[in-house]
Amino acid sequence: MEQDAAVILRDLVGRSIPTLSGKTNQVLGIEADLVRVGTARSPGGELVEVAQVQRALDRLLQEGSIKIDKREVGYRSAFVGAVLRSLPGVSFSLRPARVYLQRDAPRAPGSPA
Repeated sequence: MEQDAAVILRDLVGRSIPTLSGKTNQVLGIEADLVRVGTARSPGGELVEVAQVQRALDRLLQEGSIKIDKREVGYRSAFVGAVLRSLPGVSFSLRPARVYLQRDAPRAPGSPA
């Protein structure tokens, strides 16, 4: 899995990515160390620091999962969750909103180990 958020975000430019709840975020472009993200509420886009996405990615890779909320991830947490959700080998839950590396995802009762 790619470990550089800037590379991941560059690959997402021009694409729509779903948040964990299914809302659409459009990755509009990269501006220096910022990514411009369009939403239904802000179609022209708002800026998010690439470093914010990198911190969340680092935690996901180190800890195996990360809770997706403003307290844990910061402002625009839904976008950060959408970026992480777009990665291969990642799953997510809604309650709580959390992204997991597949190896650390919780298993449903009775599912094979």
